[in-house]
Amino acid sequence: MDEEERINVEPDDEAPLLGSKKASSSLTSWLLFSMLVAVCGGSFQFGWNTGVINAPSATIKEFYNETYHARYNVSMPARELTLLWSVTVSVFPAGGMLGGSVSGVLADSLGRKGSMLVNNVLALVAAGCMGVSKYLASYEMIIVGRLLIGITCAISCALVPMYLTEISPISIRGACGVIHQLLIVCAILLADVFGMSEIMGSSDMWPILLALTAFPAVFQLLLLPFCPESPRYLLVAKGQRAKAAAALNKLRGTHDIDRELNEIMREFEEMQREPTVRWVDLVGQRQLRVPLVIALVIQMSQQLSGINAVTYYSNDIFGSAKFSPSQSTYATIGVGGVNLLMTIVSIPLMDRLGRRTLHLAGLVGMTVFSVLLSLSLLFQDSVSWFPYASISGVVLFVVFFSIGPGSIPWFIMTEMIPMSARGKAVSLAVLTNFFCNFLVGLFFPILQESLGYYSFLVFASLLAVFSLFTYLKMPETKNKTVDQVLAVVLGTPQ
Repeated sequence: MDEEERINVEPDDEAPLLGSKKASSSLTSWLLFSMLVAVCGGSFQFGWNTGVINAPSATIKEFYNETYHARYNVSMPARELTLLWSVTVSVFPAGGMLGGSVSGVLADSLGRKGSMLVNNVLALVAAGCMGVSKYLASYEMIIVGRLLIGITCAISCALVPMYLTEISPISIRGACGVIHQLLIVCAILLADVFGMSEIMGSSDMWPILLALTAFPAVFQLLLLPFCPESPRYLLVAKGQRAKAAAALNKLRGTHDIDRELNEIMREFEEMQREPTVRWVDLVGQRQLRVPLVIALVIQMSQQLSGINAVTYYSNDIFGSAKFSPSQSTYATIGVGGVNLLMTIVSIPLMDRLGRRTLHLAGLVGMTVFSVLLSLSLLFQDSVSWFPYASISGVVLFVVFFSIGPGSIPWFIMTEMIPMSARGKAVSLAVLTNFFCNFLVGLFFPILQESLGYYSFLVFASLLAVFSLFTYLKMPETKNKTVDQVLAVVLGTPQ
């Protein structure tokens, strides 16, 4: 690549600003369009497939039993049905572990944009498997489809936050990173609504409900080719300076890109002087190992927080407050609405209060309310108003999850890890997230059976540990470059 290659820094007439025409930190129409295409096709996919299997579970189990009876002329034993359903649910995070392990390789070889395009093809295959399962009388097709879509969603969870933070101006990078979680929460809420038996959770409609996961894939396949590739990837990973400048010019909609381009160029020059990062270097080199460990623990704090346990118990909690089954369902959807609302609230706070402050506040709040939730559930028969305290505990637990731990783990990695190691590090982060998700799905039923409502105290203990770790080790990344964050993490002068 010719280092003297000229750069076109003239403003792109097709990229009008939504804000100031001079400030490269503004949200331009091309930046907004690129973010929406990325999250609607990738983040939405993950949220939809996280929630879509829950509401129609009883109906799908009936299909499992009917299929088994048609094959063997006997009803499926209850234990075998429970095992088969556990496999159906847990195969999603298992696929996520596979997807997480290859996401970094894809991101580095095909780019952020190219990898997302390829990923959608697998999503279409997964949608087809689940959509035809009833018509082929094959519950195996659902399991295969869940495995494939788990792979797809993990790759999206690696690529989308990486793409968002790399195309966003540093001043609004945190807010842009939260958009990933916002679409996840929105999709989970929609999946809960559409999964109701009155809408698409019926015995006739559930295959179509599962197959709707094809729509985000088609949406992104059609529109993503018009979005620019990550300028940072083009320059730092590929050395394509002119293409990086053109992409940055399009995203910013202004000729004032010199400072940002020079910052990327410095990272490129530093990367050129260093040897290629190997997997062993993530552990062997302190400047990579320390931020990687911090990022992985932050990922663990999300999945081991107990958020899935609270979701699982929500219907029982609302039932204890004398809600009917249908009212409990609507109340659970209402909690999903609170999650969505608070995620929206966290967007402007992310670049004002900072990542560290919001993540720590979220973990501490969840610790407090998981203890209160456990106590109110244990003594709800003794104190008349404790069932209502349980409902408040659920809502406030979700509120504190939404303001920090729900969104920050997805994009904090790209703010702490140099470009040369980012693909491999993000692979490990997503692998860790889905592995913890898998562990919770596998062991929570055992924990629930053994400890009952005391199980929330286990999560409270974990949250207390994560809170202490965050207070002691997590750096603030707001308005900082990767080099500045590393200087704080490693305790070295800049």
